Amino acid sequence: MQENNKSNIKIRMRTIPKAYEALKTLDPDTDFSIRMLRQMIKSGEIPTIKISNKVLVNLDLLIDKLSCYNNTATCA
Repeated sequence: MQENNKSNIKIRMRTIPKAYEALKTLDPDTDFSIRMLRQMIKSGEIPTIKISNKVLVNLDLLIDKLSCYNNTATCA
């Protein structure tokens, strides 16, 4: 019987302000703004989940997307 490895997965979901705060912590000198983040979410570039009145962003997906934003040749 195989072990269920899904229980070891850590998903970092954040509200929009907390996701932006995490980005600023990673790169304090970034020119990326919370307004840009909201625009990317509104356009569908960044997927979200809405739970009750909160909109949650997968922080790891956001970081991956921003890391590959202008380098589409090597990113999915």
